[in-house]
Amino acid sequence: MPFQTFMSESGFKVLAMARLEQCEYSIVLYLLNCAVSGMHDLITTEKELASLIGYQEDKLKEAVEGLVARNIIHVKVHEQNQSRGKQSLRIGMEYNIHLWQLNFDKGVTSTDAVVFPYKREGNVHYLQPREPDLTPTIRHPLPTHKRILSAFMDGRDMLGELELVNAERDAMILVDTHPVDQCLIMIRHFGTRIPTLSLLASAWQHYQILYDEETEKVDIQEARHKHLEMDHRLRDAVEILLQQKADLKLSEEEQDVLDVLSNHRHPRRQLFWAYQSRGRYPKLKDFFDQNSFLMLPVTSSGNIFKKKPHQD
Repeated sequence: MPFQTFMSESGFKVLAMARLEQCEYSIVLYLLNCAVSGMHDLITTEKELASLIGYQEDKLKEAVEGLVARNIIHVKVHEQNQSRGKQSLRIGMEYNIHLWQLNFDKGVTSTDAVVFPYKREGNVHYLQPREPDLTPTIRHPLPTHKRILSAFMDGRDMLGELELVNAERDAMILVDTHPVDQCLIMIRHFGTRIPTLSLLASAWQHYQILYDEETEKVDIQEARHKHLEMDHRLRDAVEILLQQKADLKLSEEEQDVLDVLSNHRHPRRQLFWAYQSRGRYPKLKDFFDQNSFLMLPVTSSGNIFKKKPHQD
């Protein structure tokens, strides 16, 4: 249905950025309210519509002309021989937001209206910019957004050309806003219950809560004990290296990262971040190789990636 397409394309968020006048917003919201009730076109007059939304006729006329000029609504005038204000109008929304002529700066599209929950709680800490880490990492045969698209397509019927273009666009948005592995976990868990990647991106928190509810079937005390054991195991390995730092001729930076791992409240999370820059600590290569299975991947906001418990 056209209205469902409008919803799945984040139409309300586009409206939030459309910079319409107050009367224009009133008209659009009134028409959308009619659409929710199943009336996609409204037959009325300028005088009647002005009365319904509480504006003067001249103000309403100006707002309608502005919306028509930007393809946000469509209007057809009947009874041309009637005097101004008494002519019958057939008025409705244009649900294809890609046809809207918006007053955005050049290069901005409707996709830029989508709002994502980068940070939902806690204080935000800004870090000083640093040189990019050029350390080689594991190479995947497909670009990251292609992996997301491939997982989304698994088990689905072939999408149409436009749907495929939109899915690839939304996959790239997900790559920019969420860790790739976490996206893959969500897509594989929900499968076809996720109708579009756009919906997953804009309703990420809803799917995250639902995922937690469906997978939270572990003994909390047992899991906590298991995590503490693995924390101690990592600290013991670090302590052995610190005792041998002189013999191993560790650099100051290598000693610093070991001190952080030894004293941090969540050493396995810190091991994850240290592992990302392991190329800077050449003398700790064996340490990373032997203990990488202990690290606990986290997002930039500190949330733990969901993964299967380690099996000894």
